[in-house]
Amino acid sequence: MKVLKKIGKVMAVLFLILMLGLTALDIYMIKMPEMRAKVKIDGIEDAACRVEDLTIPENVKVIGLGEASHGNAEFQELKLEVLKVLVDKYNVDCFAMEMDYGEGVIINDYINGHSGMSIDEVMSRISFPIYRTEDIRDLIEWMKDYNLSHVDKLSFYGFDLQNPDVDLKLILDFAADNSIVEGEGLAEIFEPYLNSDVSFRDTGLSEGFEMLSSLETALKTGREAYQDLYNYERILECIENVLRARELAARYDGDNGMVEGGQYRDMMMALKVIELSEALNGSRMMITGHNGHIGYAGNFTRTMGSFIRDELGDSYYAIGTDYFITYCNMPSGSGRRSNHRFVSGDILAYQAKMIGTYYLDFSMVSEGTEVYRYIHEPIYTGSLGEGYSIRNTILQDTVRIYCEPEYLYDAMILIYECTPLDLLP
Repeated sequence: MKVLKKIGKVMAVLFLILMLGLTALDIYMIKMPEMRAKVKIDGIEDAACRVEDLTIPENVKVIGLGEASHGNAEFQELKLEVLKVLVDKYNVDCFAMEMDYGEGVIINDYINGHSGMSIDEVMSRISFPIYRTEDIRDLIEWMKDYNLSHVDKLSFYGFDLQNPDVDLKLILDFAADNSIVEGEGLAEIFEPYLNSDVSFRDTGLSEGFEMLSSLETALKTGREAYQDLYNYERILECIENVLRARELAARYDGDNGMVEGGQYRDMMMALKVIELSEALNGSRMMITGHNGHIGYAGNFTRTMGSFIRDELGDSYYAIGTDYFITYCNMPSGSGRRSNHRFVSGDILAYQAKMIGTYYLDFSMVSEGTEVYRYIHEPIYTGSLGEGYSIRNTILQDTVRIYCEPEYLYDAMILIYECTPLDLLP
């Protein structure tokens, strides 16, 4: 019995030592990239420029602006800052965000004076909470003011397909307002989905999806009769988005759901961007979303940016972003939002502490310089999604990417310290 007690004590001590060792290792893994990044890069002042002085190659048609996190104010502010430059200097007249297509329809109507909604009503229609902020309100209002004073108008689009409710409501209203026979009965079928907790995968909605396909066919084959109806083309896109969203829901429900669903989502977002770009008629387009969609590579699946690059080649241009320190507004599993501190360990972002926020065009960096070395060798960069768990604090591979910057993007905007979003009530 005494021997067993001694063995038990020894095992307890060994377990304690193991836990302390793992804790020390985790602290080291968290702090090591941060400490190594706190050095000055020779020549950074020569390679960096102000955001307002950014340049875009002449052959580029679609410019992607990423965000290293969804929960920081600075990355939302950059959307408008960069858009102003691109509209003024680079013939950009189309802007698209990582939100559902139908939400883009509502915003586009507003900025072009075709909506009876107030800006507060428009903001309330945005599904993704992180976009219900003063920064996005300012962006929308700037686009509206621009259109009031310019002949060549700006347009607004969404290219995501995670929240098809808005698309569906627009379709139902369009069919009812224009007395389209093929739309009769749709509202009753989708009522349980729109007004309760019925899933988009519910088999009871199957008839509704078949009717949507029939409505799409009727609108296309009867183009001459319908094409003069307001938002005719965009309603066709809304129907397509709802049907793709149903397929997305089915992919997420599979055995390998997160990978298959995520891959399909990025592929469909890329398809929407490519479809929009093909209708530009010589102008250019700016898109915005998480770095993990905008860039050319991700952790587990192919990105939207990689699919776009396959189709458009070097006429797609990806601008990534990063922070060194962030206080990020993120929701927990319960949905309650709070602020969390992270350090990326990005040596390029650390330089912003000394020279301020800056733009770095990788193609303009001279070979053989220290800056060139850091964009062509693996470094740590930050990557925060829309969701927090204690795992993010303990396991740094969930909040950092270790990769060559030039493998991910064509250029970057680097910020030293980011502040949390302030969501509208």
